[in-house]
Amino acid sequence: MSIQWGTVSALLFRAGVIAAAALVHCHAFARDALAPPPVTASSVYVVDAETGQPLYRKNEDKIFRILSITKLVTAYVLAQRMNGQLSDTVTITQADLTSGATAGLRQGDVWTLQNLLYGMLLVSGNDAAIAIANYVGRAMLSQEKKKGSPIKRFVQDMQSTAAALDASHTRFADPYGLSPSNVSTAHDVALIGSTVFRDPRLLRFWQCARRTLAIGGPNARSVSLVSTIEVIGQDNIVGAKTGSHFGQNIYHLAVGWRAPNGQTIVAVVLGSASDRSRYDDVRAILAALPRDFPDLAGPATAAAPAQSGPRACQ
Repeated sequence: MSIQWGTVSALLFRAGVIAAAALVHCHAFARDALAPPPVTASSVYVVDAETGQPLYRKNEDKIFRILSITKLVTAYVLAQRMNGQLSDTVTITQADLTSGATAGLRQGDVWTLQNLLYGMLLVSGNDAAIAIANYVGRAMLSQEKKKGSPIKRFVQDMQSTAAALDASHTRFADPYGLSPSNVSTAHDVALIGSTVFRDPRLLRFWQCARRTLAIGGPNARSVSLVSTIEVIGQDNIVGAKTGSHFGQNIYHLAVGWRAPNGQTIVAVVLGSASDRSRYDDVRAILAALPRDFPDLAGPATAAAPAQSGPRACQ
């Protein structure tokens, strides 16, 4: 499907972002947030995504390099600009290839936008994020009859999206997170997560733990991807994204969780002590929530069965 760009499309995009922001902020906060349970993370922010009610906070405005948590916004801009229609095909060029975590793109490959999104989220593929940004950014420039860098044009949309979601301390310089200029706070990431982890166009991607992709082009093949985020597919997790720099000991995690009463809770930990610690930090927070906020514990519902391994996606 070709992208149809124009005045109506641009207005719908802006309206969608503004409406998403309004959903997060439309309710007055009923009570002050608590200090979180003991965690190793330097910064914590936990919010009820349905009401905007803050639940736990700790140094939530401290600015961090966010690394691949950037891809939360890359995915959301893609969904907004394409209105969830991801069947367009993308021929991969040398400009789409990069270092770091990759989804295994090769020059000449033909990927659908849907498969690129899986590649970006399951294994945090930097190459998939660049290919998405190049494709969508080029289409925006064409519609606007402008010249310039497709990546820069896409990043401009990422920045305006963050601003519309009231993530005022968030800055982007690329769509995948390698730049040290990609920064945010636990508070801002939670605001972003409150929208992207509830977007019906993206839920199946956030919840996917394993996917086999059919790739076209001169190197036609099947690519099997298994999520690098261990909580995906487990319990009532509706989505998650890590940000990691193992060489500099930077470990972040943003998680969307379905509480027993059906509310979506977003928990963000930035600056945890280790890869393992960020998961332990989030598990400690989720375990404490029904005790500290009894409304989240009921009415009782049948618990989702624990997953013994990665869950395949339909």
